[in-house]
Amino acid sequence: MSKSKSPPPNPSDSEIISPATRSAISLVLFVYLFGLWVVVSSSLGGGYSSLLHEKLLNLFQLYTEPLNLEVRASPYSMYSGTPADYEHFFRVEVSSPTGETNTYQVPGPMLGSGPRDPYRYQRLAKIVALQAEISDDTLPAEITKGIGQYFLRQTGSNKVSVRCIRRRPQPMELEIDGQVYAADPRDPSYESELYRATVLVDSEGSFQLIKEMAAEHVAPVE
Repeated sequence: MSKSKSPPPNPSDSEIISPATRSAISLVLFVYLFGLWVVVSSSLGGGYSSLLHEKLLNLFQLYTEPLNLEVRASPYSMYSGTPADYEHFFRVEVSSPTGETNTYQVPGPMLGSGPRDPYRYQRLAKIVALQAEISDDTLPAEITKGIGQYFLRQTGSNKVSVRCIRRRPQPMELEIDGQVYAADPRDPSYESELYRATVLVDSEGSFQLIKEMAAEHVAPVE
């Protein structure tokens, strides 16, 4: 009688995948997971991220955005409940030659309506607010002066007022311990003005900024 031959054993996964292939797969997984960490952690930096974080984010956005993994482009964000997480924006008042005042919000249709612009200007407003709270005027002056120059060029006006506004979230209950809160979540009662400056064109055609810390105190900023 002839002996039946047993089927050859199935090769294991380690024998099918070569060491070079396993190394390549491990490298791809590392890059993928590291890119996800960079994108997700970009919303955990408080007021603003470090320069290195921003550079890594810009690099990995080329990969994460097409896969719809972009955290900053999402309408949802991680929330810690601190004032840095409140809504921040700029309110720009433009004085026309006829004496009328037109009010614009940034981000808004006039400035900051591009695909990435709204988040960018919200972050700039947060930077201005946080720096103003610690009495550091360098960044707030530069940022508000740039926004003011844009509106001066676009409107032809010779003076604009730029304000940094923080809007607190509306409480879940509109009446707490006898205090009644506005039903409109965008009511001015939820707003706090943290920085105000006037940008104007002087007689020589140069842009000048006047920082207004309070109504009774005005200090020029070069």
